[in-house]
Amino acid sequence: MSAAQYRIISAADGDVENGSADVAVSDGAFILAPSGGSTLRVPFSHIRSVAEPEPYLVRVTLADGNAIELHGLGTMRTQLLAELRDGRSEAAAEATAAVGEAEIFGGTVGGDSVEVRVYDDALLIITAAATMRISFSFVGAVQVQDYTVTVEVAGGAPVMLTRLGRRSGELAELLTTRLREARGRTAAFLASLLPGLDPMALRTASGLLRDGVAAPVSALDGIHPELSSALLGIATLPERQEMITELARRTDLAIGFKQVTSVRRSAVGVTPWHDHAVTPHIGDHGAPGSQFGLGLGGVLAAGVMSGMGSGGFGGGMGGMGGWGNYWAFRALGAGMNGRQDRPMASRAAVAVGGLIPATEDLSALTASGEDPTVLAFALGRRSDDGRPSLVVYEVLNQREPLTRVYKPDSGSGTNELVAVNRCLDDAGFQLAAVHAEGLTSARGPDASASPLARWLAGKVPHDDQWATRLHALLTASR
Repeated sequence: MSAAQYRIISAADGDVENGSADVAVSDGAFILAPSGGSTLRVPFSHIRSVAEPEPYLVRVTLADGNAIELHGLGTMRTQLLAELRDGRSEAAAEATAAVGEAEIFGGTVGGDSVEVRVYDDALLIITAAATMRISFSFVGAVQVQDYTVTVEVAGGAPVMLTRLGRRSGELAELLTTRLREARGRTAAFLASLLPGLDPMALRTASGLLRDGVAAPVSALDGIHPELSSALLGIATLPERQEMITELARRTDLAIGFKQVTSVRRSAVGVTPWHDHAVTPHIGDHGAPGSQFGLGLGGVLAAGVMSGMGSGGFGGGMGGMGGWGNYWAFRALGAGMNGRQDRPMASRAAVAVGGLIPATEDLSALTASGEDPTVLAFALGRRSDDGRPSLVVYEVLNQREPLTRVYKPDSGSGTNELVAVNRCLDDAGFQLAAVHAEGLTSARGPDASASPLARWLAGKVPHDDQWATRLHALLTASR
């Protein structure tokens, strides 16, 4: 909790309120508690941007256009900015259903400072005002040159990450590794579903069925005539089999799979190392280790005795010969029959626990069961010559209550099914947030930016009238 001066500015750029308040970041929200007014609680999902337009001035812009300006934070300004930006990043990862734990880098894109987060399935680039999600399924190659990391993106301009410093190579290597691992998971998942498919055919199918990408049934059956029917039979709920058959009859069907849960497992089994032959003696640093005693007197006596063998002390009396060395050796506690001789220490017994390294549990990738880790879905495109096409989105292995139909904008220069597929992937296939309506539904600031909300042409409940309603919706615009 920090004290600050605040000002609330409306979307029309007018002053609403100002004064002194306590500010804090807690439980996934930014909290403003004015000294003489009601507390304002803003979840991170409702924060559009966090910026510092002037030195020592923090501006938090909300999804509805209102803004909060803070000044007079003192030394807590840096901490507040860091907490707000971390909170926004976590909210962005949740909104886009990023899989796994993030590796975080700082850099710039086009001159703007960004936070780069690398997950199992995607790359998130977070600026002060927006979030860009780049699925690894749409990444072509990653190159690094002159401290610049270039990410090639299918269907778009390459993304150039700069000002990474010495971490440029680290980021490029991590992205390359995550790309390879994502493709390996797809191949392992399909191999578990179709153990009878030949290796070369499996490799081709894996290239088409990249994570989150729907492959046309015609292309899959070109690899093997039974490939699409086998996938649909395994991944589709029994009560939805007839619906998919009807959808395949009325549209050009495509099948896709999207990993929704990380299968990365952390290293386990390691224990701290310790030497069993050495007994700790904290608080006993003054234990006698010499027959000369403690303190300055013992040091002086040891020094005098060590010179006896060199003829210095007692040299005029015939010297002590090698006795000086002997007495010095005894001073270290190594003499024979000494009253404080130290026992011989046993050999150190070094014991460590067995370590299971970090790995991926590929067997956990499944599209069946009560809690599948892979989402199976279908996209059906009804094509009309010279007219905008409708695209049907259907979930195959989860009890989704609705079938959604989209009508993408005409003249986009791309296949409507591909356009809808890309938007679904950008939204992390979390359509509840994109199509949220009413006060009881949560909708983040980026939901309105998705064209899916604008493209929605209709919703068909999964009931006995499903086929009739779908047919009416598909034929309404003919």
